Amino acid sequence: MHWATGAARVLAVEPSMLKPLTDNDEEELELVLPVISAGVQGSSGDTEIEPQTGIQSRVVKGTGSGIVDMARNEQGSLWATITRESVQLWVHRPVGIISKVVRTPKSLLDHGANKRVFWKPDSTMLVIVTEQSFLHLYKIIPHGGEGASYQLTNSKSYALGPGEGVGFPDLIIKFKMTIKMDAESDIIVATVNPPAVQLIPWVGKVDVKTCLIRNMSFLLDKSVMIVAMSRFHNSTTQIWCMSDGKAYIVYYTPNETESGSAASMTSSGDSWYGFCFHGNPEGFDKQDAGVIAASNPEYSLLAIGTRGGDVRIFKSGEHAGQWVFSHKLPLKESQSYVNGPPDKIVSLAWNSDGNVLAVGQAHRCPSVWSVYGRRLFPTASHDMPILKNATEDPYLQGSRALFWSAGNMDLIVLGPNDSSTDFYAIPFAKALPSVQNYLSSAPQCLLHLNDRLLVYTEGHRQDVSSTINPDTFVWNNVMVPPVYMSDNWPIRYSCLSHDGHYLAIAGRRGLAHYNLHSCRWRLFGNWQQEQSFRCQGGLGWFKNILIAGCETIEDQKFELRLYARENNLDNNEVLYTEQFETRIAHISVWRSSLLVYTANNTLYCYSLGTDLQLVWKTSLQDIVDSPLLLKSVSILTTENTDGIDATHISLLPDGNVRLSFRQITEKVEYYWITRSAHDANDFSLWAFNGNTLKMWWHVFGPGGGEQSLASFAKHNFLEMDIEFYPLAILPERGIVLGLEPEIAIHKPKWLATFKMATKTHLFLQTILRHLLTHSIEGEWEAYEFARHYQELGYFGHALEILLHNVLEDEAESGIGFNEGAVLPRVVSFLQQFPHYLDVIVSCARKTEVALWEYLFSIVGAPRDLFERCLEADQLKTATSYLLILHTLEPIQTTSQDTVRLLERTLQAQDFELCKELVRFLNSIDSTGATLQQALSMVSVSNT
Repeated sequence: MHWATGAARVLAVEPSMLKPLTDNDEEELELVLPVISAGVQGSSGDTEIEPQTGIQSRVVKGTGSGIVDMARNEQGSLWATITRESVQLWVHRPVGIISKVVRTPKSLLDHGANKRVFWKPDSTMLVIVTEQSFLHLYKIIPHGGEGASYQLTNSKSYALGPGEGVGFPDLIIKFKMTIKMDAESDIIVATVNPPAVQLIPWVGKVDVKTCLIRNMSFLLDKSVMIVAMSRFHNSTTQIWCMSDGKAYIVYYTPNETESGSAASMTSSGDSWYGFCFHGNPEGFDKQDAGVIAASNPEYSLLAIGTRGGDVRIFKSGEHAGQWVFSHKLPLKESQSYVNGPPDKIVSLAWNSDGNVLAVGQAHRCPSVWSVYGRRLFPTASHDMPILKNATEDPYLQGSRALFWSAGNMDLIVLGPNDSSTDFYAIPFAKALPSVQNYLSSAPQCLLHLNDRLLVYTEGHRQDVSSTINPDTFVWNNVMVPPVYMSDNWPIRYSCLSHDGHYLAIAGRRGLAHYNLHSCRWRLFGNWQQEQSFRCQGGLGWFKNILIAGCETIEDQKFELRLYARENNLDNNEVLYTEQFETRIAHISVWRSSLLVYTANNTLYCYSLGTDLQLVWKTSLQDIVDSPLLLKSVSILTTENTDGIDATHISLLPDGNVRLSFRQITEKVEYYWITRSAHDANDFSLWAFNGNTLKMWWHVFGPGGGEQSLASFAKHNFLEMDIEFYPLAILPERGIVLGLEPEIAIHKPKWLATFKMATKTHLFLQTILRHLLTHSIEGEWEAYEFARHYQELGYFGHALEILLHNVLEDEAESGIGFNEGAVLPRVVSFLQQFPHYLDVIVSCARKTEVALWEYLFSIVGAPRDLFERCLEADQLKTATSYLLILHTLEPIQTTSQDTVRLLERTLQAQDFELCKELVRFLNSIDSTGATLQQALSMVSVSNT
């Protein structure tokens, strides 16, 4: 998951490259960066102007116009921005322009200004759409030798930033040709008049195929036009949004008659086929019309932005070619549209991991959503008029385009002002899914930033068991050495040891590990060895051994490596190596067992020691459709009643949690398996679906055994509404730990700064209610569960929430002691704890007076409870009951009770409580007569 952090960086296409030519003519600018010009000769279109030595400096007029569009290549490592007259090529690390093309005035006059920019899938070409419907094709080629780059090096005076050690690629933009649009490596162009689709080869205007929309038999309405097109990643399959609001999955297969003959310039509709997946055949509301689409191959999802301002998510169905509605991102509801039309959705961008979607809107702040629908940035409370004041960050008021950079650490946003030469990079922190599903003896969280990690582990915390204040949860800031990050950014894998004392990371190449006690890193001493392999599938700790899935770069071998934590990182120090036929996709460690899942859909189980011993292996062909869709795999063992260990495998393929190969639940982003605080064989399963947190209690215990696991999972779970995004379950403290985004607007320039706020959710009361409601022996089970938490300082608070929630739910129906009533069971349960009287009165004082009659009809009369407090010397609690008695009984009776309590507090020499009682007497009678009478009675009694 991703959370915005820090402040957005401003990136500009103009400032340092252009300078005024004269003081009298500020609009005429001299270009001092190498450029390649594109000109026009005759009416046939642009021709290439070969510059001397490949570089030309020239005077251009009007190059100061704003950015009109931007796009990234498939990997996000190269970006392209266009103004009306020029094209810029950017590299993402370090961020900067490496090449630029400025069009001639004749080209602008004949073909119109630049309008849209697109990349060829292999990143070797750009296509620019002009305002007069011309296509300008530009090649991206090395300027020097093949694969050459401008290397940067660390020095004593400065250190390179993350990813900057790779240097600038030596690439330039070179004009290729112009194509006039008349109506799988091809450029696919949709025309408006006539409504048609053209296939134009990237190699030039040869054998252009045109197919009229009215000839496509799969379309439900032939009188429509294409309003938006997008492509599946690494595929020729397309998504078309039509003018009638429907959306189609479309494929192109050339007929034999279209094999390249010059006569076949018009393609038949039989070459195109597809199906409608969004839109009722009879028509639907205009607000549901699709206007933009984006695919997510990592989760087999499609996102459709609608005219009504919502985003609909579709999922690949059980049958080939089937897409079914999954869920909706409620942008309208979260942004509270009032008396006005919904905002237009202008762009959708999934990150490369597929777990977050960025949504750009014309007049509102861009938003980021988790894969199944949790809003991550900004929260609904931030979508307020204050963002309109962020004059130095105009992207908060709308956007025209956005995309994720390589590494998914920055969201690149083009603001709403088409005259601006700036765009913005919003920095993000992210949590890797492999960390969240890692079963450990201590709850752990890892957040990745560009140059550091934020580490939270129970093994390093101070004793804060008496509070649930989020400020007491301390994140350890671990800086990654620049010598590693400059060459190997971004971090791809990370892992904490089970005791939370050791951290391992792996970036683009190599790996490193860190001691959180001594604060020392251990890196490869040999740079060539570090660069000779990359980690694949993850990292894991077993005692003092680091386990890494690896792929060697030179010979492309796949292997597991075992490194001793105390030894130097060196190829000669590898403890053990295990070879595999295919790429390692996931690894997981539990006690002395290791799971290895490979790209050929095979699961291996090893016994760990100084080497690896294969225990078993199995194919997941019938369980996992594609290795790409499996997000995590875990193993754990439990001891049966007969003393024999049972092995359980948990999987997360395609958003579905499978336990012992049986499906438990669907649409899951993360899941956790936690152990009970008092029973090593008692496990609970937690799954977050983007909206609620589901929890299965005693998943391997009575009623949840392997034989009945499927039925147990269907009926025996509870749900919790979590207002923030959960990152870890802290079972020993009864807390869910997570993060929520925050935005601060700073004067005087109204700059926005993004922060991550640590949040907690207490879940004890939810589990207690579930046990008291759904279990025959619920009261006994609830007591056994609760007694392990009664020493916590906030245990009484949890019991109070339990009572309050049940009271509010049952008071309206007045179920009382009838069958099915939970409140009597809750009260009976509470009586087993010394917190009972405090819980009752605290709940009553925070509840409407109208509910008191029902509450005290179950728990007993408040006077009886007051007397029980006096008998138990719970004088402070008795004082709270006085407030209730004062509301329900005459003032004379309350005064007498106050006198009795005042006498007891004087005897106990609790003078602070005496002050409270005196203030209470004075508050119920402003004349002071009641206070004087009470004091005189106390004096007579004491004499």
